[in-house]
Amino acid sequence: MLSRLKRDFEPFSLSGVLIISLIFGLANALVRLTAGVNLALDDTKQNVFTQKLAWGYLPDNPPLYEWTLTFVQQATGPNLFSFLIVKYALMTITALFLFLAGRRLFRSEKWAALTVFSAILLYQLGYNYHQAFTHSLMVIAAVAFSFWAFVRLIQQPDLTNYILFGLSVGLGVLSKYNFTGFLAVMVLTGLLDREIRRVLFDWRMLVAAGLAASVAAPHFFWVRENQDLFMSYVSNKLGQTDGGYVGRVGEGIGNSIVAVISFYLPFVLIAAFTFRGAFMPARMAQLPEDVLTRLLARSSAVAFVLILVGVVLFGISNVTERYVIPFFLPGFFWMMWLIKGGSTPERVDRWMMVLSVAAFLLILIRFIGVFYPGSPVCDDCQRWRPYAEIRKEIRAAGLDEQAIYLGYEEDTSGNLRRLLPNAAVRSINLRFYNPLDESHIGKPCYFVWSEELLGQPVQPVFRHITDQPETVHVSAQWWHPLRMSGWRETKWGISPIAPSDRLYKNLCTP
Repeated sequence: MLSRLKRDFEPFSLSGVLIISLIFGLANALVRLTAGVNLALDDTKQNVFTQKLAWGYLPDNPPLYEWTLTFVQQATGPNLFSFLIVKYALMTITALFLFLAGRRLFRSEKWAALTVFSAILLYQLGYNYHQAFTHSLMVIAAVAFSFWAFVRLIQQPDLTNYILFGLSVGLGVLSKYNFTGFLAVMVLTGLLDREIRRVLFDWRMLVAAGLAASVAAPHFFWVRENQDLFMSYVSNKLGQTDGGYVGRVGEGIGNSIVAVISFYLPFVLIAAFTFRGAFMPARMAQLPEDVLTRLLARSSAVAFVLILVGVVLFGISNVTERYVIPFFLPGFFWMMWLIKGGSTPERVDRWMMVLSVAAFLLILIRFIGVFYPGSPVCDDCQRWRPYAEIRKEIRAAGLDEQAIYLGYEEDTSGNLRRLLPNAAVRSINLRFYNPLDESHIGKPCYFVWSEELLGQPVQPVFRHITDQPETVHVSAQWWHPLRMSGWRETKWGISPIAPSDRLYKNLCTP
């Protein structure tokens, strides 16, 4: 059976792309598991949010990622495996729609597949995707879906494709707010072309817009109810509160230039060397074009101008490669179209070898980054922190594992949620999110704190809680196969909060 599968396997097909994507995802998932099952980075924060469904969670991100993760955790529990399933399911969905869009653009399954495989050389997709992304995972898949739907609409402007595009936009807006950058680039670039203008100004676009609005509306009612919190988070994230306007604009312009250039690296450099002349103006002028290739050719320039306008109008200083993915992903297809025009069978074979080596090196480099403890790879090494010792001490002390637990910061809170799936967990750093309901009234409540992880002494308001003799102290020794046992130590305290205490009313009630 295996020999037959090997004989029939065609990498440059939809099934081949999906199989290779799943294998690459599985390899990266196994690399992550070499560091154990602790949650780290933004995953800890998200694990707190999956305790109940809501129309909004983080004020700076819409809720589609949390909804998806919550659904998966109904089967897996609130653990690392749920995050890996979501991450690599979304990666496979992204590969699916990039392939479908490429097949329509290039009219070639081979070049559609090559486009998917070549995305590994975009640093944000080939490497950073596996390191730290949460909502960005969702927006990348949403952009791929919506781009395919937009290409279909331009090629076949019927009611079905208007509805499909409207649905993709609604889901995209719920994935991450910077999805609107992709939408703005497609619409503004499309307005420059007469054929696309006819599609955009068709009455059926009102149907698409209405569907998109109805999908996203409940969340935006939530945003309106939390407008002050939303504006505060977004302003801080975009650097709109850092110094004076002129300084912010100067920094924002510089960051925009860096983000645009670095987004396409190292893909552009390697492609320019392998397909020599593909990016030369004289070669570009010889290639036949149609309405969609004109759209793609203009999209990156429109995206860059749009970002600069945003920087100047709103005084944005923080522009990173991760934020601009939706703006520039369509331009990647244009570069692949240029490569296709300058390809030969020998160059394509060489390109596949380059991609294979790149995939191997990316997995190897990531393994070192995930597995090796200490400088220069990691200083915090959060994945190796012995959170499991907290649960051991909770059980040894006979504390209720279905009680309410307050983490001093989200790293501890997210891992408490993993370790105590039947408990209700809150984070002091995420006070705006309260998962408690009437069923939690009167339950025991414990404050779990670590001065080391917070980076400062316990705040005075909690001193009367943490200094009480009933506090359970946890001294957890770190373990790693390449280190001597106890090479580091982390300390926590688990302090009960009496129902009569004012903090119980503020933090341990619905």
